[in-house]
Amino acid sequence: MKVEKTELAAKLNKIKGVVPKKTTKPILQGILVKDGYLIANNMEMTVKAKLEEAEGECFIIPERAFDLISNLPEGEVDISVTAENTITIKADKIKNKYQTMAAEQFPDTVTQKEENNQLTIKSSTLLESMKRVSYAVPVFGNNAVMSSLCLQATGGELNFVGLDGHVLAWDKVDYDGEFELLIPKNTVDKLKSLGLSGDVRIMHSRTGAVFVTDDFEVYTRLVEGQYFKYRTMFKELPLHTVVSRTELLDAMTRAKMCTEERCPVRFEMQGEQLKLSIKDKTTDYHETVDLQESLIESLTIGFDARLVLETLKAFDCDNVGISLEGPKMPMIFEAEDSDFKTIVLPVAIN
Repeated sequence: MKVEKTELAAKLNKIKGVVPKKTTKPILQGILVKDGYLIANNMEMTVKAKLEEAEGECFIIPERAFDLISNLPEGEVDISVTAENTITIKADKIKNKYQTMAAEQFPDTVTQKEENNQLTIKSSTLLESMKRVSYAVPVFGNNAVMSSLCLQATGGELNFVGLDGHVLAWDKVDYDGEFELLIPKNTVDKLKSLGLSGDVRIMHSRTGAVFVTDDFEVYTRLVEGQYFKYRTMFKELPLHTVVSRTELLDAMTRAKMCTEERCPVRFEMQGEQLKLSIKDKTTDYHETVDLQESLIESLTIGFDARLVLETLKAFDCDNVGISLEGPKMPMIFEAEDSDFKTIVLPVAIN
């Protein structure tokens, strides 16, 4: 196989994060070259990157070769494999050999493409909504359903939902169909990092889903179970105002950087002012942020500062709406330019 180093290294770097660090199947620590694709597999997710020069090839690039390929000089790379599974990599004045494994041993965990169960969505729309809500999906947890992003089509909407018990994020776009997919957090993160472009076809069965573009295919298992009734958690609340997202985000960033402890931020809201403060053994920070709509009642409420920061970063609009009810009730943030909204639960303050 002869291929430009830049293209080979770029595709390898996109998918090598799927390669497991530890596994009972050592062959999974390599990347399969087969039928015009580079393929990485960790038994939970398979990612295929299109490489036209690999058409008709079938061999394993061992993990030890990844860094060498990335650091080769620019130009053509020549990769060949012997019948004894010795792989030779040549570029310019460089030549190196590795012992590899038989490609036939590489497991095929590809989910069957269900042509009858599919939708097509623009990659920009898919990634934008996934990025908005994925911060609310926990990386680790005992609840597999909670550690997944819910992609649910119902009532003329395609809903993207993430929650971790302290924050709930919900975005939606128009779509006519009915299904519910619980996508593992690792798959969501990989989809966000690949740099997908053009249209994405999503095909799914009861146990798996496939995301297909011209350059990549991502096969993933689906989490079993029924997702939470997130819609019932969003209610009309009596107190409402609007604030500049950037001003509140900057104020929260300054307040948080003044303390190393995980202490709550206090929101004292009255009229057209939000007075926020953080206090610990060494810090007593105060800042006032203007509100764009006057609150009909004053309210003092506490929040986890980290969650408020992450929530504000998930928005990309200039202003966000804030709805509240009481000091022990959740706060709702809403975008001014989309259907994206979040719930942040309060914490106890003195």
